[in-house]
Amino acid sequence: MVLHLFIAGLSALIATTTTLASIIQNKPRDGVLAFDMRTDYSSALTKRQVAQHDYFLPVKAFPKIVLQIGSNKDEVELDVDTGSWLVQIPDVATNCTTCLLPSGKLGLYNSNKSTTAVKTGKAMNSNFYKTAYYHGEGVIDDIWFGPNFKIPNTLFNDVQDIGSSWSFGILGLAKPPYGEDDLNIVWNAYRAGLIAQPIISINQRNSSGNSLQLIIGGYSKSQMVEDYTWTSIYNENLVAQIDFVNINGTEVRVDRNVVFDTGNYYVFANAEVVDALLASFPDDPNNKRGSHKIDYNLIQDKTMTVSIYGKNYTIPLQAFVEPDCTGQHCEIIIYESKQWNWGSAFNRFLNIALNYGDSTFIGIAEWKPSNTNEIVSF
Repeated sequence: MVLHLFIAGLSALIATTTTLASIIQNKPRDGVLAFDMRTDYSSALTKRQVAQHDYFLPVKAFPKIVLQIGSNKDEVELDVDTGSWLVQIPDVATNCTTCLLPSGKLGLYNSNKSTTAVKTGKAMNSNFYKTAYYHGEGVIDDIWFGPNFKIPNTLFNDVQDIGSSWSFGILGLAKPPYGEDDLNIVWNAYRAGLIAQPIISINQRNSSGNSLQLIIGGYSKSQMVEDYTWTSIYNENLVAQIDFVNINGTEVRVDRNVVFDTGNYYVFANAEVVDALLASFPDDPNNKRGSHKIDYNLIQDKTMTVSIYGKNYTIPLQAFVEPDCTGQHCEIIIYESKQWNWGSAFNRFLNIALNYGDSTFIGIAEWKPSNTNEIVSF
């Protein structure tokens, strides 16, 4: 997601109000928190209003988790978003009738009933585009990651007005702006002693790529072909330099930084790269060129080579195709846009980590499916 954020004078308040030392100690194993993420999928594209070739994704494309907020432990469902950094919590004041939990019940936070909530009185306004925004107030409260442990006194946007395109909150995981580290939940967890290192990783555990996991402070060793290769992305979002993609012996030059964005599902590039990638797919008697469709049988066992920061990775060609489709007309999810934003459809087939240390680093490692899930700390 591309985030335009306006925050008025919160840093001093955070420094005087936020105290992160007093966590409830139900020690997470070896300083690691792990969360399964829902990855429901809908193939419908909804056109954005901002440009002819710019698209916005259906909400079901996003990986999500449910967390509890405040003294009442109000449950909310949040999009896990590496393309933005702020936590956005929909409040009951939004009157959002589509902010539903997996159970079908409403998932909204009530800051007026939480005895641990501290309202800052400062506006937080996040604008993505015309009908996609979060307008609210900075609130400091506890975010619970289970029945017996929490990150206390966490500052987030208590959303009072939510755009009509949204039906969920956001767990922003990108690097926050300089001087705003206290707004980042990973930094807060680290400073509270809840995790061993301020690092997250995202991996998937099955061959279809529909079982994603978010790990804070560690990674899944059993899904690793190799150790992470770390590259500095200081003062950048979660970006990676894609050198080229090779499909069926056809090399498509990309030579661009792209955002690895779990708040997006599709693969966005300029027209030249999109056309070249689509042309490199196998000939398909069931789908004509330009249809954005492919017979699953033609790609199910095929791989491609992707060069990232000068290193080659072998990735299933399924990374460019919608998950769970095994028919003759599966959607190829590569589309033209001004934004070079490669979403979870692609990066689910890589092990990706983000180190929030003094100099931010992205870690990339080749992925392998595994029937085990050996989670270890960094």
